[in-house]
Amino acid sequence: MSNAGTSFNEAPVGVSYLAGYIFLSYVVSVMGCSTTLELLHRRTSRSGLYNWYLLLTSSIAMGGVGIWCMHFIGNRAIVLGNGESSVQILYSMTFTGVSFVLPVVVLLAAFYAIGASEKAGYARIFTGGLLTGSSVCGMHYVGQLGIANYKCSYRSANVVGSAIIAIFASTTALGIFFRWRATWTDSWWRRGVCGCLLAAAVSGMHWTAAVGTSYREHDESVKRGGQLSRTQTVIICSVLACVACGVLSCCAIVAGGNRRKWRTQAQQLVLSCAFFDPEGRIMVTPHALLPSRKIVDRYIGRTFNDDDLTRTHPAFLWAVRASRNWKLLKDVVPLMRGRIESDEATMEQYISKGVVSDQETELQSNFDDLFKRHFCVTAKDLADEVRQPLEDLGMLYDHVLATSTPSSRFSRAMGYSRIRTGKGQMLFTVRQLKKHESSRLAAAGFRFTTIENVTTILSRRIHVPTTSLGGHLRDMRDYAVSHRIFEPGVHLISFIMRPTIHDHFEVLTAKGIGNPLPSATLSTKRLQIQHLELIAHMEGWTMPTCLDWLKSRAARAYKDVDDFREQLIHAISTLSSTLPPDTNLASKLSARPLIAPCRMSRISDGQNCILLPFCVVGTLDTQNSNPDYNFTPLRLFRVQQQTNDGVTDNDGFAKELGQELLYSSTRPSTGADSDMTDSIRSKLRFWQPRKLPESAKTVSLESLSENTLTPEIMVRKEVKVDVAKMTEPAFEPTLGRHASQTTVVAGDMASNTYVDELYNLCYSPGVRLRPDPGFHRLSSAV
Repeated sequence: MSNAGTSFNEAPVGVSYLAGYIFLSYVVSVMGCSTTLELLHRRTSRSGLYNWYLLLTSSIAMGGVGIWCMHFIGNRAIVLGNGESSVQILYSMTFTGVSFVLPVVVLLAAFYAIGASEKAGYARIFTGGLLTGSSVCGMHYVGQLGIANYKCSYRSANVVGSAIIAIFASTTALGIFFRWRATWTDSWWRRGVCGCLLAAAVSGMHWTAAVGTSYREHDESVKRGGQLSRTQTVIICSVLACVACGVLSCCAIVAGGNRRKWRTQAQQLVLSCAFFDPEGRIMVTPHALLPSRKIVDRYIGRTFNDDDLTRTHPAFLWAVRASRNWKLLKDVVPLMRGRIESDEATMEQYISKGVVSDQETELQSNFDDLFKRHFCVTAKDLADEVRQPLEDLGMLYDHVLATSTPSSRFSRAMGYSRIRTGKGQMLFTVRQLKKHESSRLAAAGFRFTTIENVTTILSRRIHVPTTSLGGHLRDMRDYAVSHRIFEPGVHLISFIMRPTIHDHFEVLTAKGIGNPLPSATLSTKRLQIQHLELIAHMEGWTMPTCLDWLKSRAARAYKDVDDFREQLIHAISTLSSTLPPDTNLASKLSARPLIAPCRMSRISDGQNCILLPFCVVGTLDTQNSNPDYNFTPLRLFRVQQQTNDGVTDNDGFAKELGQELLYSSTRPSTGADSDMTDSIRSKLRFWQPRKLPESAKTVSLESLSENTLTPEIMVRKEVKVDVAKMTEPAFEPTLGRHASQTTVVAGDMASNTYVDELYNLCYSPGVRLRPDPGFHRLSSAV
């Protein structure tokens, strides 16, 4: 058969292969596939421009480099005939362009189908593997259609075999990657293995199909001028492969920068945020790191004992209060930033003139004030990093986590750590996000994963034991959803203090999201006068004595309180079973009910609850064997209860903040700062304690003088004990109408909490309410 101007060769042309190009095609495919997996690994959600960008670039990397470039570089290994250039393959530009676009579009659908969840489902993985394998096969045969000077024929067995290889290997590689990528966050070599496996699927399919391909009917009329030669396609593919290599290099550089950053932060005082979604998963960057910012290089105390920022340090307690008043602080952060910049500029001038040395700049007497400013400015920068307003940054976690990095002799010799080597501290703000907030952050490029998946990586970064770090992260998760405040109702509590060497006093507190102290809740919602009469008889008794008397005939003689008495028996028994026996024998009941704030609920008819306390002060060797309880510094516990959702600390904190900012001995030197100070001053002056209405003022029935200054809490020299009126709306719903005759509120609740009253019950027995003459107490003994 012949046509004018055209000659055809009916027999298939002989084929040979160049091993170098075969190996090069596989290397290029590995580069494309590895780049694809690196980009997909950073994808955190199906929504958001960031994630759509990663989806598109990963599809281009896989389809354009991993498949398309591999195909044409692989075809460069095919030598037809005796190697003469006139009989080698030429490509049609149209089909060659279509063969590039086709796999990119199909892979875009495949990767979108798999999704961005932490562990993709098997159905999604199979769908994605099927589409990926189809894109490999489709690109190969469309690319073969682009051969302009030959007609190709294919053996059916090779076609079927190549399709099976492509689909099976692609599904396997993607399955391994997507099912386990949550635990491979920092294992680049594992992702590299998956990339090699995925490249094997592409290369395996290509060469299985190539071996079964015959080239017939050479068309000599096809000229080089209008077609792409093998050399031109190799050049194009090489450029694309270099782009993929550049992307991989950038990923490696960013990862290395993150590692260096964390190695440096492990020696600094750092603020990190631990956000949790409604499912309890922690928010991290694509590299499984927590968003963090440096506060200062290290905390410089006024004495050697204060070199570490402990959880009982006044500066840390101030930071705890500050984290509950972000709305107030956001207006003064610009002023604090200006003060920092002004102080740094002034100090640089002094150093340049030789007035002070670098060592002398570290010994600042007002470092606590400097720390407070740096803490607030850092918090604002961290909020901007996680794209949250400052008021949504969360509350400060009540532990300071010590970090460390091993220092070499070379670093010590070079003076990288002049005073303290390889030791740092981390503060955490914690918050539980709502569903729409977690979705928005995932769209912005953050991942949400289980704590177990990041504990090992984080512990290796900051050199904290894995077990300790995992426990802290789980406690942060509970802390984020817990208000550490009592539930509405009447509670029987145990207030156990013990002295310590370093933290002064500690109090036994309850873990989890329930009541903050060891407690048992009564079903009675209000205390009536007859209830208080029953309780008053047990003043100063231990738990076993109270139980024995409540079960006795003398207690049953009280009228209309049988149900309440049974509740007390059950509550005391339940509470005592969770505490050490020696503690139960030493705890003494205070018959005066205390008023404490409680969390709001639909069934609550007020914002206060009632506490019936057993108090005891243990010794230094007092131990706790119940895993549901732990000892917390009394200073910290008091601040927590002063700043929880039931008590507002805005007025007191604003007053202190105004004094620190407006009357500090260190003044800014710039005119801009002075103008800013005036504007902020006008705002702060509005934050004055609200005056009580005249109707809320009660007549003082007795005034007790107390001149004792305790080592833990300063008691006012004059404590006024006021008896609430029967019409007082604040306490009548909780205690009942009749009980308001005997309810006592001591001091200013804006600055004092029930914790102060519990402390006074332990160490100030003279400050007690004397029995009301109207009470009729039975004198019968046990």
